[in-house]
Amino acid sequence: MAEPVRLELPTAVRRLRRLPDSGLGFLGLDPLTQNDQWLLNRLTSMRATLYDTERGTLVGCAPNPANPRQARVAVAADDSAALTALLALVRATVGYTSFTAVACASDAGLPALLDCGFREVGTLRGHVFRAGLYLDAGVYYAADDDLRPHSQVTPHA
Repeated sequence: MAEPVRLELPTAVRRLRRLPDSGLGFLGLDPLTQNDQWLLNRLTSMRATLYDTERGTLVGCAPNPANPRQARVAVAADDSAALTALLALVRATVGYTSFTAVACASDAGLPALLDCGFREVGTLRGHVFRAGLYLDAGVYYAADDDLRPHSQVTPHA
């Protein structure tokens, strides 16, 4: 898979709004209730970078301010190849050695996280409010050694 292409943040916000679930939960955002300027400010303050991949899947990451070698990642679809490409890019260019993600059981990107070697390490009870309900969110973690090589990752187109 080709290297992901970095998006300007205003373009990324527009892409989030066009996702089937309107980008709910992507890096902790809620484009249904947060306006564009708030989203831009939040992405900027968390130093997030969002990318478009070869198949058009939106992926992103933000550094952990408490651990400069760790990033929070997100993938907007069940696309293991896109997530693998993002992880390879930020491991090589930024030097991240571990990754976290937060996802609900119904999130489209959860299968991709699991396919890439992330494992659930905790649960945030009632962390997400969607469709009038408070839902639990899983906290997922992967270190360099946990990540599956690209050759073992099967894309889900």
